[in-house]
Formats: sequence, C-alpha cells, structure tokens
Amino acid sequence: MRLIVALLMIIFSSLSAFAEPKRIVSLAPSVTETLYYLKAFDKLVGVSNYCNWPEQTKEKVKVGGMVNPSYEIILSLKPDLVIISKEVTPKEVYEKLISLGLNVHVYAPTSLEDFFYEVKRLARVVGKEKEAEKLLKDFKEELKAIKRDFKGKKALFFIWPEPIVLAGEKSHISDVMKFLGIVNLSKSSSLNIEEIIKLNPDIIFIGYGHRARSEKLIVKLKDTDAVRRGNVFYISERIYRLSPKIIEGIKEMASVKIN
Repeated sequence: MRLIVALLMIIFSSLSAFAEPKRIVSLAPSVTETLYYLKAFDKLVGVSNYCNWPEQTKEKVKVGGMVNPSYEIILSLKPDLVIISKEVTPKEVYEKLISLGLNVHVYAPTSLEDFFYEVKRLARVVGKEKEAEKLLKDFKEELKAIKRDFKGKKALFFIWPEPIVLAGEKSHISDVMKFLGIVNLSKSSSLNIEEIIKLNPDIIFIGYGHRARSEKLIVKLKDTDAVRRGNVFYISERIYRLSPKIIEGIKEMASVKIN
C-alpha cells in the first residue's frame, strides 16, 4: 500500500512539474503586467511589441503585434505556453497558434468583476496561486481605501477623440466610473458631437496619449458643462489594461478635482 502511495506521489509530482510552464510568450500588455505582479515575469521569453511595462520588458524578445505576431519568432523561442488576451487578440491568431501545436491560454477579463477570477485562473496555469491570493487581497484593500465622492456626476470617457470612440456601458472603464460614483452617459462606444452636446456631461475624461489630438474635440464641445467648468481630465493608459496595475489608473481618476 505504501509503495502504491509513493508511486502515485511521484506520478502526480511529475505531472505537476510537466504542467507548469517554464517558457512563456505574452501577446498582450495586460498579460505581461499580470505575470509581473504574480512574480512569474522570469518565465517570459517573448512579449508583444506593445508590452512596455515593467522596464525590464524591453529586454525580452519582441514577437510582433497583438493582431499580427510573428509566428516564426514565437516558434523559435520554443515556448511551452503562449498567453493571449481575449480583448485584443483576434480569433484567427488563436487558431493559428493552436494549429502550430502551441499550448495557448486565453486571459479573458472584460470587467472589474471577472478580473479577480481571471487572475486566479492565470495564476493556476503558471503555478502562482499563493501569489495571486496575496495580490488580490491587497488589490481589494486598496480599492476599499479609494475615496468615491463624485456623487452621481455625469461623464464620458474618450478612448479616441477622432474618430470618436467612447468607453461604453459594457466596458471595464465604465465599471470603474460606476465604482467611483460616476454616471457613464455613453451606452455604446459611438456618439456624434451633437449627441454629446445634448447629453451635456459634467466631466470629460480623455486618454492621455491623445491629448494633442483632442484639441479640436474640446473646441467643438465648448458649450458643455464639462468644458465650460474646466472639468476635462487626461487619464494615463493604466486605466486601459485589466491587469493589477489598473489600481493606479483608478486612483488617478479618483484624484481629479471637479469644479
């Protein structure tokens, strides 16, 4: 009996060791950032061209874009796991990776609510469950400490100023706005200038990277309360990515001063 138990323990340990990936390729910034927080960054051998944090990411092999990666480079890295983001990776890329015989994990958070589940799921795959437990505990505590005093102010978040792309009600940015007590006026990702003026937001958020491109937009919206009162705020890309780093973006939005 003891011999059988010992043999089973050896088999299960071997399976666990085999299952845990040692060479990972990440095809999305949110994935790379999450692996860093899970203390699995050392397993990364390749990243997408858009992965730019943490600083050490620049030392990793670049495997191309999120929608058009170089399969040749990916194969040359001999990964035992490729991680993609459901939000930004096309189905065709997923199918191609599978056809090449690669193991693929899909990181698929679309809201703040399922972010916690997806981090745990990713942690199981890369062998970092204990790290995930602490990470998410700390994340929730930081969320609780954030002040939420917008008192139902109406807002729009411009992901892109021209052509206009907004954070719709089903986006995770809309979840953040709701968490902070802000009413997202945009039901979809598209509204025209006339519709926006009619909605008359109290606050306008714009992605910081589009600050220069947004000048014409602000002029067109000069009659809205948000522009008249100076309640136009530029938020960094931290808010865009559903990784643990998003907590910094949430704090950033929470800290703006409303006139």
